[in-house]
Amino acid sequence: MNATVEQAASVASLAGKVALVTGATSTFGIGRVSARAMALAGAYVYVTGRDPDQGAETVGEIEAVGGKTSFLKVDVTVEDDWVRAMAAVREQFGHLDILVNNAGNTLSGLIEEMPLETVWYLAHLNIEGAFLGHTYAWPLMKDSGGVILDINSTAGQGGSVGGTAYPSSKGGLLGLSRAAAADGRRHGIRVISIHPGSTWTPGMERVRRVTREEYDRNITESSRIPLGRGAESADVAAALVYLSSDEAKHITGIEYNIDGGSSAR
Repeated sequence: MNATVEQAASVASLAGKVALVTGATSTFGIGRVSARAMALAGAYVYVTGRDPDQGAETVGEIEAVGGKTSFLKVDVTVEDDWVRAMAAVREQFGHLDILVNNAGNTLSGLIEEMPLETVWYLAHLNIEGAFLGHTYAWPLMKDSGGVILDINSTAGQGGSVGGTAYPSSKGGLLGLSRAAAADGRRHGIRVISIHPGSTWTPGMERVRRVTREEYDRNITESSRIPLGRGAESADVAAALVYLSSDEAKHITGIEYNIDGGSSAR
């Protein structure tokens, strides 16, 4: 069975911590579910995204179960949005303990059919968006330490048919995570690259043009995941809760796969 939000929240305590999650407004997406789990684990969570209405939904879900949260409008590719968001965090708390660089996108296509504009679009969003997050979170973490979790993909560890632009951007993000982990050690800032495999999110239906039933059947029939099932967003959230907690304070600079064992084949 896949994890639930409640199970993800029970993995470790985040009491007293301040977290900011980008791309946290999509229903059942990794960002929204992770924000909920972190709030249930005790953190104050800044929910960020481009859509205030969806942000209000996420905030409402968290507050309904007693979590502490607020919404900040952030397009991760707009530097002024980061400036305003971190100014709000600084004013309210003076520090940031957890940054989840989750906002991103994926587009597929064969290399001979891939427009250069698509490659640059994904690089702009998936690499530059996370880079700005690092840049503006760093001053709020330097004095007391913190953890930055970069949501990558198993695609960032290798290529795939029809995946020219996306693995390229995620491979660049992996390089950013590794370099930041090295830079962060003198400040006690941990940086971890998170690599989900096949994970059902609302974007899956849009990108792969499959229903949830078709998705589950394809995984079962292909036998490419040893555990025999794809992940849910809460499976990823459980890892994020643990890795951002004090229980994981000696973990940094790693690639953390959440793929049901597919990378071990």
